[in-house]
Amino acid sequence: MLQDIRIRQRDYLIKITQILTQELELEPLLWQVIQMAVDLVGGESGFIALYSESSGWQIQTQLNLTEPELKYIETYLAGLTNIGTASETSELLSINMLIKRMRSLNLPDIADGIGIPLINRDKLIGAIVVFRGYRVNFTPYEKSILKSFTDQATIAINNSMLYSDSLEEKKRLDAIIRSVADGIIVMNISHKVILVNAALTKMLHLESVNIKNLYHDDILKFKTIEDGLLLEEAEMGGWPLSPDSKHTVAGEIYKYQSDQTIPVNVSYTPVMTADNQHIQNIIALVRDVSKYKEADELKNTFISTISHELKTPVAIIKGYASTLNLEDADWDDAVIKESLNVIEEEADRLTVMINDLLDASRLNSGSLKLYKTDVLLPETCSGVRKHMLNQCGNQEILLDFPDEFPIISADEDRIRQVLINLISNAVKYAAEGNITIKGSFDDQWAYISVIDEGPGLSPEDLIHVFDRFYRAKKTSNSVKGTGLGLFLCKAIIEAHGGKIRVDNRTDTHGAAFTFCLPRYDTDSQKRQMIDLS
Repeated sequence: MLQDIRIRQRDYLIKITQILTQELELEPLLWQVIQMAVDLVGGESGFIALYSESSGWQIQTQLNLTEPELKYIETYLAGLTNIGTASETSELLSINMLIKRMRSLNLPDIADGIGIPLINRDKLIGAIVVFRGYRVNFTPYEKSILKSFTDQATIAINNSMLYSDSLEEKKRLDAIIRSVADGIIVMNISHKVILVNAALTKMLHLESVNIKNLYHDDILKFKTIEDGLLLEEAEMGGWPLSPDSKHTVAGEIYKYQSDQTIPVNVSYTPVMTADNQHIQNIIALVRDVSKYKEADELKNTFISTISHELKTPVAIIKGYASTLNLEDADWDDAVIKESLNVIEEEADRLTVMINDLLDASRLNSGSLKLYKTDVLLPETCSGVRKHMLNQCGNQEILLDFPDEFPIISADEDRIRQVLINLISNAVKYAAEGNITIKGSFDDQWAYISVIDEGPGLSPEDLIHVFDRFYRAKKTSNSVKGTGLGLFLCKAIIEAHGGKIRVDNRTDTHGAAFTFCLPRYDTDSQKRQMIDLS
């Protein structure tokens, strides 16, 4: 009879080993292990506790233990200290002490127990404890077969923990890859794509594409190359020469199955095998440099424009001054007065441009200030109208304000600057027709609109018209300007807590620039200095 039991236990042990090698998920594995361990030696209850240096002992799974019994065991385990390395003898002493204490409680379902530590390569990872409800000593054979089972379970549990760690690491890497703003491609040594992140999917319109069927060249198709070599050419030249070597190529690539292109910088990094002898994977970091190119083009355009804009009034001033200073010339008073008027106008143009540049610089550094006072906008607009009439030629500037317009708190000089910029734009871009300054108000806001009868704005201009240094492409060569006026208008209005917008007129041709300012200022002090930054 005993021989039959031993044969069944060994057959059971072989079956257990097969089951343990098939389960990688830690939680279901531990549940199977404790059930098998209890069944193997005829026990009734038990638990598995795992140990880590960071969190100490933690019960991971249990079978048929009551809540008070679990609390007692947890309290005991919390008092144990380990340093991560262990001998089987020392851990058995701790486990046997727990079993002895449990026996002393005279619990009806715990009369005896046996525990074996889980030790993998001299590192303690946990322990298995099985309890019986009757007091019969565990035989040497039972201890031996449980020890054999525990050795197999230790390997399975350690593998499962490594598997769980690798899954966690994969999740972290996936989260990092997903959160990176630049595009990422992970490929094997044959350049077959393994993974792309969301940024690249959006960048190249790969939403409906099964990337597992694609290769590197299917995704990154270069139209032009500005710097560097294609990946294949670099590999033919011996890349990578070291595990840390990178390869970079810059140029324009096509969006997936499209004629549209985007400028990119692509940086390739090899992932080597453990011995650093062979390439395992290649990672490509794809950066969209459209904004940088636009910024460079904007900067170059601005430098060219501002150079031309500054050069023109300086040349006019120089020419008139030189002419007036001719020793052999005898100019009458009318010519002298006209010449001086031209010099004054060009000097004013220079002053406006220089002030705009200084204001843009102050905006960038956050040092442009507002000095608020009580402002009656109809009077401010009337003063600006008189000032601007000299620049209008045949155009008329009309005022349209309701009675009893409210007084607001604002920096009048800055609001005047906004109005002058808006009217100057209307004069330059709408040479025909009148200009209307229209006011209105409601319970919260005071509105001012500068309305012209020009050709209106293109859809592209409507989007970018308030951008720094932006100038309408159709008129950039024929109309003078630096592209700073409307940018400053937007900054000044928003600094007041207001908003500015532009719309094409629907009743006729022309454009309407409208800004609103809050009627009530939260600051009680007058002439409050407010930092635009």
